[in-house]
Amino acid sequence: MKTLTVKIPEALEIQLRNKAKAGKEPVSAVVRRALAREMEADTVDFAKLASPYRGMFSGPADLSTREG
Repeated sequence: MKTLTVKIPEALEIQLRNKAKAGKEPVSAVVRRALAREMEADTVDFAKLASPYRGMFSGPADLSTREG
């Protein structure tokens, strides 16, 4: 693993330490998980984008079948 030095406000450090202590895990594990979630949040998920339009259109439920 690589080492990364990051400067954070004291209040955030306290939150990190408290979360790590509550989960009985190292602070670095909490930070890695938070960074991974942030990186995943940047990816475009078509299902999430299309969810407001679910059920708006009519048509066959299974497009792989052909009638007639």
